[in-house]
Amino acid sequence: SSGINAEYGGADQFIHRVGGQIHRKQFDIAGIQFLTIPLERAEEVLELLAVSYLPENPIDASVRVQRSDGFDAYISRLIEKSACVMAVDSEDKIVGVRLAEIIDVDDALLKLTTSVQDALAYVLSPFHSDREVIHWAIIRALQYNLYDIAAEQASKRVLTHGILCVAAGSRHMGLGTELITQSEALAVAQGCDLTVVMGTTLNSQAIFRRSYTALRSVDYLDLKDSNGGYLIPYPGKDTSCVLFMKVLLPQQSNFEKEDIEKDRPETSLSEPGKIGPTDELLTPRDENKSM
Repeated sequence: SSGINAEYGGADQFIHRVGGQIHRKQFDIAGIQFLTIPLERAEEVLELLAVSYLPENPIDASVRVQRSDGFDAYISRLIEKSACVMAVDSEDKIVGVRLAEIIDVDDALLKLTTSVQDALAYVLSPFHSDREVIHWAIIRALQYNLYDIAAEQASKRVLTHGILCVAAGSRHMGLGTELITQSEALAVAQGCDLTVVMGTTLNSQAIFRRSYTALRSVDYLDLKDSNGGYLIPYPGKDTSCVLFMKVLLPQQSNFEKEDIEKDRPETSLSEPGKIGPTDELLTPRDENKSM
């Protein structure tokens, strides 16, 4: 590994204790390691998402999203930004991922681009894919403006745009909680002081409700097209999307920022950086799927 190592002290500062305990030795016994994701493993991540994320996430499942050049490029771009974490088993197989992006609030060009996209989203909706139409409908219903939230919290760097996915055979182990925790620590080490996410399933929402603040929510059946038809007609048990935020504290991470910069080439990490699990975590009943 690249030597990036985060050993947490006081994990219960930001993970509420509910349910049964999962100790570090249990991850060790299972041979689970938490690593930053190098770009060369993007194809493995995409294969995991194709099996354990796209068919189960209510947004993607409703329009039968499959892997495409656009989807693959989006995931690769997230990985390339070096803010993503994976869980690998004893055979080095990826069994879970937390994909996210760090946004610099003071990046004027990015802010302008985002504002233009928001303004044109409705006008250009006839040219968008079904998934994009749903995405923008949710954004409008949640009144979600990342820059407004960041301004309210006086934040300069925000962790956002996340996907949480755990392979079916590796669920009920606490991996979802741990992947979120590791992602937060990695973000803190890179100067983030806030994270804003959308919880799209009951499972991810259960994880976030432990230590995040729920801002707003929208029921999927309230999302309709211009003809009054449901955008997500069969959401199943995942009935709503919830917008969450959390202030990130520096003590959540022992990452050294210098180590991250030293081990990261200009475009991506050349090799995964090992991350240490928390001393003690508790798992919800079912941690899987997406954010």
